[in-house]
Amino acid sequence: MALKRVLIVGAGLIGGSMGLALSRRMPHLDVDAMEVNAAYREQAAQLGAFRRVWHALDSAPSDYDLAVLAVPVDAAVHLLPRVRGKATWVMDVCSVKRPIVEAMDRVLAGSRGVPSHPMAGKAQPGPIGAEESLFEGRPWIFLDTHRPPAEIEELVRSLGARVVWVPDADHHDRLMADASHGIHLASQCAVLAAEMDHSAIAEVAGPAFWDVTRLASSPSEFWVQTLSANRDHVIAWLRRFESAARAFRAALEQNDAAEVRILLEEAKRRRARADAARNTN
Repeated sequence: MALKRVLIVGAGLIGGSMGLALSRRMPHLDVDAMEVNAAYREQAAQLGAFRRVWHALDSAPSDYDLAVLAVPVDAAVHLLPRVRGKATWVMDVCSVKRPIVEAMDRVLAGSRGVPSHPMAGKAQPGPIGAEESLFEGRPWIFLDTHRPPAEIEELVRSLGARVVWVPDADHHDRLMADASHGIHLASQCAVLAAEMDHSAIAEVAGPAFWDVTRLASSPSEFWVQTLSANRDHVIAWLRRFESAARAFRAALEQNDAAEVRILLEEAKRRRARADAARNTN
């Protein structure tokens, strides 16, 4: 299969960035988009990344080689039966995999479905925040259970992404609770736990406050859907987070400097192991 025509369903930050990167790095491709949000549709048209930006799936033709579902997981599951007739292959980029994989296995025939997840994004939503380099050097996750054809893997590499394989959808979602979804909640909790007036905090805060709380600026609606879709793994992460926080609180309440040091050193060791693993990839 040679990819010639691509339809990106959802021209927001991820879809818009894909369109920009593909139009500039794979100019032989015809790349279209479908976007139901009128403001996003106008912004996407101004990117210069898409040949056409359709307002509805029914308006788009049915001869694409690849359709990319660049929408939240609930919308991806809902749209899947309608997208299957538009393209030979259907790939999603959702940050939770179990619901979409179950839907793909149910709705699509054989290996036509490609679950995937680019680990890229930023707080500014919509195509106005799109960047050609958004995926540069970032992991793009595929599942061993649903391997894509070589052409789709090559398309992802052309975006500058680093292809990563995980065993299956459940393994992916447990990883996301540790590496992304829980971290976002930790950022929210840091903001909610701040007791003083935020103007006073802003006046004196150093990099630690701004680095840790940056993720609290992310779009709320996306995270409501994402956390709900992965709630069992996120709840398990929250229990572990609460246990760690209780351990620090108990040590401080008992004025046990030795225990505080033990906890700090253990966290430092685990971070060092993560840094070492990242440097070998």
